[in-house]
Amino acid sequence: MNWSEFKSIPNEYSETVKAIDKRIIGLISERTDITKGKRFFPPKEIVGEWAVEFGLSIPQINGLLHNLAEVSSPTLPIGPGKLLNVLPIMKRAIVNGFEYEITHSMQHEGGSIVYLEIYQSNKSEVTRRIRPQLLLDISGEKEYRVSKNSAGGGGGHAQISFIVTPRLPQSIEELKLRLIPYAPPMERSRNKEFILDKEISFED
Repeated sequence: MNWSEFKSIPNEYSETVKAIDKRIIGLISERTDITKGKRFFPPKEIVGEWAVEFGLSIPQINGLLHNLAEVSSPTLPIGPGKLLNVLPIMKRAIVNGFEYEITHSMQHEGGSIVYLEIYQSNKSEVTRRIRPQLLLDISGEKEYRVSKNSAGGGGGHAQISFIVTPRLPQSIEELKLRLIPYAPPMERSRNKEFILDKEISFED
């Protein structure tokens, strides 16, 4: 069999779906014009109400709104640049049997790469893998853009790194770090996994 023998994937696009898509694109364009590149994000109470109303999970709605709020994702197409130093962070929280540690940031010329470690507290009960539906959120005088960089792990452990632009300051005392529920809007849950999707605040 050669490549030409593969059948094309059926496309059941209809006028009804076309009309919906057109409205979605128009609303996104209208929102972009209003926000003018600034980050507009609803409080979690409103997100919770929408989750019930539209039958989506809070991480899915956050994922959709986060993408709308970002004019451009914090990508580093030519790499993060020269490594300047390593910034210790060591923020820790324990929620519902899981330990969350923001350990450090690799401080590069083009931005920061922040590392998060997640452990199941009771290692004797580890029977399934964990799948974090979380995104790092940073509040401070500057507006920081964050996206997932990499993820891995197994058993009761997971590690995630996030790209942050602009680069974090050497003193982070004035910054508020938290993890917010985040997932692709149309992502479906899988069986036999711990879904970590609760907001995590890191206090000194």
